[in-house]
Amino acid sequence: MIKVGIDTGGTFTDLIAVDVASGNWFTAKVPSTPRDPLAAIVTAIEAAGIDVREISQLILGTTVGTNALIERKGAKVVYLTTEGFEDVPFIQRGNRKFHYDLHWIKPRPFLERADCLGVTERLDYRGQIDIPLKLESAAGGTDGLADALRRRIDSEGLQSVAVSLLFSYLNPVHEQALATWLYERFPDLTVSLSHQVAPVWREYERGLTTIVDAYLKPLLRDFITGVDSGLRQIGFDGAWALMKSNGGNRIAEAAADEPVQFLLSGLAGGVMGGRIFGLPAAQDLITLDMGGTSCDIAVISNGQQRYTMQFDVEFGLPVTLPTIDVTTIGAGGGSIAWVDGGGFLRVGPRSAGADPGPVCYASGGNEPTVTDANLVLGRLNPDYFLGGAMYLDKDLATKAVRRLGERLDSSTEETALSIIALANANMADAIRLRTVEVGIDPRGYTLVAFGGAGALHGTAVARRLGVAKVVIPPHPGLCSAFGVLAADLRSDKVWTAAFRSDQVDASKVDRQVQRLSLEARTELITEGYAGQPEMVVKLALRYLGQNYEHDIELPVGTVTDEVMADAFERFNAMHDEFYGYHLGGEIVEIVNLTVTAIGASEVSLPVAAIGLADSQSTSRDVFFGKNKVESTPVYRRHSLPRNSDLSGPLVVEEQDATTLLEPGDVLISKNDGSLHIWVEQNDVPEN
Repeated sequence: MIKVGIDTGGTFTDLIAVDVASGNWFTAKVPSTPRDPLAAIVTAIEAAGIDVREISQLILGTTVGTNALIERKGAKVVYLTTEGFEDVPFIQRGNRKFHYDLHWIKPRPFLERADCLGVTERLDYRGQIDIPLKLESAAGGTDGLADALRRRIDSEGLQSVAVSLLFSYLNPVHEQALATWLYERFPDLTVSLSHQVAPVWREYERGLTTIVDAYLKPLLRDFITGVDSGLRQIGFDGAWALMKSNGGNRIAEAAADEPVQFLLSGLAGGVMGGRIFGLPAAQDLITLDMGGTSCDIAVISNGQQRYTMQFDVEFGLPVTLPTIDVTTIGAGGGSIAWVDGGGFLRVGPRSAGADPGPVCYASGGNEPTVTDANLVLGRLNPDYFLGGAMYLDKDLATKAVRRLGERLDSSTEETALSIIALANANMADAIRLRTVEVGIDPRGYTLVAFGGAGALHGTAVARRLGVAKVVIPPHPGLCSAFGVLAADLRSDKVWTAAFRSDQVDASKVDRQVQRLSLEARTELITEGYAGQPEMVVKLALRYLGQNYEHDIELPVGTVTDEVMADAFERFNAMHDEFYGYHLGGEIVEIVNLTVTAIGASEVSLPVAAIGLADSQSTSRDVFFGKNKVESTPVYRRHSLPRNSDLSGPLVVEEQDATTLLEPGDVLISKNDGSLHIWVEQNDVPEN
């Protein structure tokens, strides 16, 4: 039986699969079909030569949720909240993107103010009922609320309701009663409840996350229904799942009920894949996933990827969910080069995407992109893109870059070099910013470069950062799909606490740990995991009066007074390391408790066909700098000799990606199929 991982990106849809019985691997990379994602999925399965009837498991990483938020193409939503708090989604936070930018406008939270309706009820900070739920007074009375919803259904196409009542994460009784009322009267509406979506404190973040969940729920439901129906029509009768933002996966049927958990589905697969291939080389990694539309960056320290409980859709729109900590910038092969009003060259964040794509695709694009610049410089082979399945028109690319160069008073080659240099600088700057934020020096890390364009730019980005080593995984253009396939099962359960170190009840914390552990294990069982999962327990702690918290891991087992005291001491040490001081003896607050169950994946690394053919190369001229053209050896990756040193300049071509070594770089092809590149540092920019 065959297990399949698919990553549907903005430009390409990638597939990697393994036949469990024979150990054979299947791969495919095809253009995405944004208007009909199922078409690209089916095309990828066919291109890989897989008999769909032999697929036992299919896991899909998708950007459908991310794209819907960015493009604001979700459902019509009504927000029900505690009376008097209807303005919270629009008041938001006092912080702003630029403190002194008086023209900055807060982003709209995916609905209109008129669609925020108040309900008479109130819980206090302990979860005790202060004002009972009075549906007869909601929005002018029960009939008034019902009429308001019916009117929006008939005239505005209302599809979804988000419910977020004050302190419902401590006691959901009022949200549950309101949900029952909605289900009885409006069975066709989807309903999102904050105590299920984001059972955490901070009413703005919790409310916004619930709104986002409601905004995406009809869309994801239709997406899952459409994909499932299409797969069944072509003969697939196995189970399939979606990749979650936290790096785990969820069966498709259940995924439709919790869409916000899949917001970063596609991004998570890349981090997981980069980590798997990078760990044999180093424990400290920076993953660089450069695709056709964007570039995703993550930091892995001591072999562990970082997680966060918040993701900003836009500045001012934070969504609370457990997710792999990843930074995304608009730097991909399809990023468009343009001249701003001041006459300066810019690259991105606009992208040509899959349709029409870069100019060289000859599909109607007329603005030069990073891919066009690489083609002009000889770094891409026009006859071997996607292994020869897609021809690139170098003449069209050259004309487009030349037109841009004329506006800059620059030659065609110099313009193309500037486009590449600016794209590399954008990625290097993003990595610098991210590593400073988490307090590390990138020069001590190894860069893992993948994605359709990552291997082409990895060494140049590493050189700018002063990073000495780059790892290129086998099939770098399919690394995200491999991450989707090979990722561990993972379930995160969160409980918002209200304890202080001077009043903590260890037995109550222990009861919550046991409850959440049972819920997390049960979720893994529903995913088909039969083993004993690894359990991770964390407390989010802060000093009394602080606004933000840090996680401290607890030992697995019974939570005692001694365990809690040790956690508080370790928090002091972490605070000192992070901020340079600690407040020993001060009261520490417990904000959240998180329990994670991890079911180890049974998928092993693929063995790449490297060194299985006679070592041979051709050559072509490649531009590396102004007036610097090198006759450069070009290898097919499957013909590279194992464990042999090769010095740059050098180009390595394969079906899904191209790897570039600049003069002075040194490459070794390892036994696991990865390429390890030591980067020549002589021309590291001073900045």
